Amino acid sequence: MANDQPPLLLRGGAVFDAESRAFRPGVDVLCSGGRIAAVRAGAAAPGGATEWDCTGRWLIPGLIDCHVHITSAGDPNEMTNARGEPLPVRAWKAAEYARRTLQAGITAVRDLGAAEHLNIQLAGAVESGLVEGPRILAAGLGVTMTGGHGHGFIAREADGPDEVRKGVREQLRAGAKAIKLFASGGVMTPGVDPRSPSFTEDEMRAGVEEAHKAFRVVAAHAQATEGIKNAIRAGVDSIEHGVWLDDEAIGLMCERRTYLVPTLTAPHHIYHGGLAAGIPPFMVEKARQVLEDHIASYRAALKAGVRVAMGTDQGTPLNRPGDNAQEIVRMAEHGLSPAAALLAATAWAADLLRLQGECGRIQEGLAADLLVLRADPIEDVASLNRPENIDAVVKAGRIVAGQAAKRRTNEPA
Repeated sequence: MANDQPPLLLRGGAVFDAESRAFRPGVDVLCSGGRIAAVRAGAAAPGGATEWDCTGRWLIPGLIDCHVHITSAGDPNEMTNARGEPLPVRAWKAAEYARRTLQAGITAVRDLGAAEHLNIQLAGAVESGLVEGPRILAAGLGVTMTGGHGHGFIAREADGPDEVRKGVREQLRAGAKAIKLFASGGVMTPGVDPRSPSFTEDEMRAGVEEAHKAFRVVAAHAQATEGIKNAIRAGVDSIEHGVWLDDEAIGLMCERRTYLVPTLTAPHHIYHGGLAAGIPPFMVEKARQVLEDHIASYRAALKAGVRVAMGTDQGTPLNRPGDNAQEIVRMAEHGLSPAAALLAATAWAADLLRLQGECGRIQEGLAADLLVLRADPIEDVASLNRPENIDAVVKAGRIVAGQAAKRRTNEPA
């Protein structure tokens, strides 16, 4: 989609630098043609540019959520509710969820499963300008074993390497820009134990090979220890959840530079929301089983130097579109420094998704996707989860949300 947005010059703000993990004060950021054209003090304003004084504000890259189900609301019994709705209704709702996500400062997401390839269709609608939302790398359907986690709704069943390979090819044919494989059971599928591995290493490897041939990043839903190790050995790019990591699994992740996308928010809400919120009993019980071990594994991975990226698993119960930044706060609460947690949701997330040449940093030549904040997120990481703290969400050089979107953009902040 062509970008004919007039240039936007953000003057004098403190700009987050990914390399130093600190803010550089008094920097101008010029956005032109949807890209960042300059990052320096004293940048000249081209003709027709809108200038905005950002003195006393903090500028960070647009946030990236590496694990969402953006077509889902996060209702307590989401899967049952969604199955009963016609596809057009779900599509209209999905457009609203995309808008909410962008308004919260999430400018890019990886969607790891939606029924009927709705996530792929939504990604196209955003790209064409029909719907307002973040950049979406959609996986289409995940690929799971017969009766495995996600079957019958967000995953296509497959058994044996050849069938897994075919399942991946089907997603690529549908337009998937990412691939998801299921290496273990999970919390939200009835009758499935999250401690149980699913695909064998050979099955996983067939799926990974097919995805990597097409230059797609591969995520593995992996909670069980053996499932995690099967996935790592098969060459996946990221382990999603990683509930039961042992020393061998952590060592393999360090050796192979496999990312961990912990999704701490998902079991937190299921367990703490509980039966009182209307969450099915089997989910609450399984969340109870995973919660403490999940946090312990995350901390052990951080201590060993495993690479991490932010992902919420948005769409799980009480895990709603637009609340994504709560995961950054949890990542900091459980072991990352605030600056590192911010990197996990920006530069490191872009690196995982192979978007480092497109977004994730405030750097000349990259997409002009950034946030203007009223508080320093390193001093107060929880401020990222407060909408009133977002002065502006800028996507492709255009202010699309935030307090500034309610004013004329050429007025002082």
